[in-house]
Amino acid sequence: MFKNFKYFLAEKKLLKQHSEVSVIKNKKLITKVGLVTTAEAFEEVKPLLKLQQELKIAKSNFKVLVCTAKSASVEDERAIFFAPSEIKAGGNIDNKAVQDFFKSNFDVFISFSKNENRLKKLVFKCAISALKIDHKKESPEANLTIQTEDVNAYHQEILKYLKILKQIR
Repeated sequence: MFKNFKYFLAEKKLLKQHSEVSVIKNKKLITKVGLVTTAEAFEEVKPLLKLQQELKIAKSNFKVLVCTAKSASVEDERAIFFAPSEIKAGGNIDNKAVQDFFKSNFDVFISFSKNENRLKKLVFKCAISALKIDHKKESPEANLTIQTEDVNAYHQEILKYLKILKQIR
């Protein structure tokens, strides 16, 4: 019960933060991308990390948040780890890197992992982005849903849609 309340408070605080930050929509190019996944799915989502080069984005503007309850063996310098224990009683997040992640204005925000993860859902809902992409149709926050469990097909579809939106250099 207390855990549910912490998630509720964190969501409210993060969404309040949205009202204080304006998202610039309809920019010509994609310059900042966010990706949220779980530690269990990290190896599987590695093809999505290639988007950084394909979209010609600086490494510092391609952020990866890995939701995990335990220490993970993810080897990527862009990875920021976020554990449920870092959400404190008042809904505050006790991780500076994660706080900065939530303050970022992403042009595109992508979610992918085959398993359900409450923390990942919270991140996807509260991230600030002009375009949110998910692979599960149950994601009401997604602007674009690409229904597939195949990460390579997901990757190709993301590129296809971004070209249609003419946001790739």
